[in-house]
Amino acid sequence: MAEITTPRPDRSATGPLAPPRRFTVDEYLRMTESGILTEDDAVELIHGQIVEMSPKNSGHRVCVVKINQTLVRQLADATYCVQTQSTLPLDDRNAPEPDLAVLRGTPDDLMQGELPVALVIEVADTSLERDRTVKQRLYAQAGIPAYWIVNLAARELEMFSDPRGERYRERTTRPEPAAVNVPVTPPVSVEVQDLLPTSRQEGETP
Repeated sequence: MAEITTPRPDRSATGPLAPPRRFTVDEYLRMTESGILTEDDAVELIHGQIVEMSPKNSGHRVCVVKINQTLVRQLADATYCVQTQSTLPLDDRNAPEPDLAVLRGTPDDLMQGELPVALVIEVADTSLERDRTVKQRLYAQAGIPAYWIVNLAARELEMFSDPRGERYRERTTRPEPAAVNVPVTPPVSVEVQDLLPTSRQEGETP
């Protein structure tokens, strides 16, 4: 009877995997320009990796529209512009796509390069934990002076300021219908309830 032998595993094929390929912001933007990535790809560049963003439900979409309308109206007489759901290069390896960003300057000034960022806003439902951790670290490290999270479930505004290293040293929370100052010069005031959908959607925490 012939002896049956079990093949020995090929140890050369079971070694540790190579680290994932990390991209620069320039490479990431060229992928968009060349059509490798399109507007239908809900992705952003975080620490050199292309990651998918959370799906946006109707409450999220309504909130982004209302915040944009409110800020554009309140900043009409100031030299600021509001960018919605667009790439925001922070450094060589990070280009997140925040829901809104208030930039110092006019829209045409963007043709000359990136503008100073006065405020970044993320609308959070399923992304709340990520917005409080990953996104907070990114924006703090970039020195963005103010960061807001619109917490849809709690119907309140989380406000972060005074960036130091990977964290903001100051955090305050404002529920509706409180009024808050937008960190621009001169400051303007908005009401939290004006940033939120009028009614809760199905599945939201009461």
